[in-house]
Amino acid sequence: MNIFLSYAEEDSRIASRIADRLTEAGHTIFNWMDPVQRGGRFRPQIEDRIRRSHAFLALLSPDFRESNWCGIELDMAIHREQRLQADDPSAAFINVAAIANVPPADAGVLGSYDWVDMYSPGKVEEGLRQLAGRFERAEELLSTAVNPGGPRPASDIEPVFRNRHDELQRVLNGLANAAGPHFWLVVAPPQLGRTWFLERVSHDDAFSKPVPWVVRLLDLRSQPAEVRADPVALLTLLFGNTSPAAAGQSPRRIAQEILRSGRPNLCLVDNAELLTEETATALRVSLGQIYRFVQDMGKRDLRLALIVASRRDDGWRGVTPPPRLSALPLTEFTPDVVQQALRELSDAMGNTFSPAEFTRNAARVHSVTEGLPALLVRCLQWVREEEWVEMDRLETQDLFEELAGPYVREELLTPASLLPDSRKEAGGQLAALVDACRVLTPYRLFTMSHLRHHLDSDAGFREALSAAGWALADLSEAISDTALLRRPLNEPWKEMHAAIRRLLFRHFYRSPEQRSLAHDEARQFVEIWADKQVGTEQVVGLVECLWHEASALCLRDPAEMKPRLSESAKKLSSALRASAAFTLDELRDFAAERMKNDGELEEVVGDGDGLLSRLVEIVLNPEDS
Repeated sequence: MNIFLSYAEEDSRIASRIADRLTEAGHTIFNWMDPVQRGGRFRPQIEDRIRRSHAFLALLSPDFRESNWCGIELDMAIHREQRLQADDPSAAFINVAAIANVPPADAGVLGSYDWVDMYSPGKVEEGLRQLAGRFERAEELLSTAVNPGGPRPASDIEPVFRNRHDELQRVLNGLANAAGPHFWLVVAPPQLGRTWFLERVSHDDAFSKPVPWVVRLLDLRSQPAEVRADPVALLTLLFGNTSPAAAGQSPRRIAQEILRSGRPNLCLVDNAELLTEETATALRVSLGQIYRFVQDMGKRDLRLALIVASRRDDGWRGVTPPPRLSALPLTEFTPDVVQQALRELSDAMGNTFSPAEFTRNAARVHSVTEGLPALLVRCLQWVREEEWVEMDRLETQDLFEELAGPYVREELLTPASLLPDSRKEAGGQLAALVDACRVLTPYRLFTMSHLRHHLDSDAGFREALSAAGWALADLSEAISDTALLRRPLNEPWKEMHAAIRRLLFRHFYRSPEQRSLAHDEARQFVEIWADKQVGTEQVVGLVECLWHEASALCLRDPAEMKPRLSESAKKLSSALRASAAFTLDELRDFAAERMKNDGELEEVVGDGDGLLSRLVEIVLNPEDS
């Protein structure tokens, strides 16, 4: 077996002993501290070694927990294990040997693994025998695998989550600053990297100096339903007791323990969407009380910090008691990040492509994945499997369905994503929500009017709603509870997460003709909707009309885009009406700024010939155009 050995440099003596023993047993050990293997701690090299390993062995100690590189290696191993378990739930990749006394509550995600004890007196040799036995059994399983002795399958490709540096630094800077913000809500739809984000924060060097923080991670997936419904039990787990039965600590007593310890505390809560809104609110109130008790003592470097990761923001967005949670919506990966991932894959495979080829291929991969990490992994696997041959196949709908279809069906259009735990599915409610996604994905924003319009015009949608036993207001409320919306909702209308909306749009509307027609119909309705608005809502409708029309023309007749959009911009701007709050010039100025800052409009229009700038000028001065 190939075994990746992860440990802190301070633990190199016992690590060498373990590596020697496993090598004697016939295994191949990758050991960064071995001068023969050491070639610089470069992330792609580590990533490649973990991809090609059959097992990951973490030597757990306080130094391991404080090591930034051990944290990075563990991040990669977690994603590799998650990928393996997606195909085989029983797959085990990460192994833990405790070489020092680390309480499970302080071990982060490793606290949930079955450790081999190698720190107790007389346990080293026994632990070595246990490890050898584990890997021997795993080797027997490998010998019966489909591809014995051959290269590792492409499903092992596990690129590290990137595009998170700015988001990560924003949170770390807030936690390190005495003025905060210290409470954060990380919101993201399924598979956008929330768990990775929490793990990365928990291993950051910032929490090891000048005074080591107490960092605890509570993954609510590992807790039974009765614990998830009990705010006191959750509070107890967050502050060091491994058993909810020990619950009973009051916020005041917990604050006193923090003050006595002299160490700042960071609580991390993952999969918080599993809490009911009432439980989340109660937990937030208690944490706010602890925070206030600690802050009132005026000790500059002593604080309670909290990061909650959730698909939704139910129960966490209240303003009292302080502090309120600062929202951090995780974003999809940009085309530049996709291009960098392709470059690293190309380097690993020994391919050489021109910059123009990389740009084209990055655009194809981004179009299929929409920058969603889970899909990017799958697409890179495909590229490797296909040896980069005929990359233009990524532009076909059949390959899109092959790569993205499972993600759509198994992650996005599921009860876990569309129906919260508090809303048990009855009858055809899930089907109604899936159909609502179908009629809404052409729109970047939608209101009750959009739903009512499709209820009147779409017989299939009307039948799905009737089968669910829902009125239109019930459906609107259920849509608000899904994990697919952009969070936080800062406008009176609703918006889907942009990358997921684009992905679902291509899933539901399979051909360019269907997509073009959907945009045509959406544009017709939005113009009618905008005509009924007043104030700045008119401007919102104007920009949406231009985007829908540009999207349809791009698919159907790009040559007509310039004259058609110029005509529409003049007509729509001329139709704007002054209100009691805004003059006509103010509304047109607002429209121009909204257009200039609209990345999706710019992308579909393509401003290489200055069309977007021309449209802005027309909207500002329709009489002169």
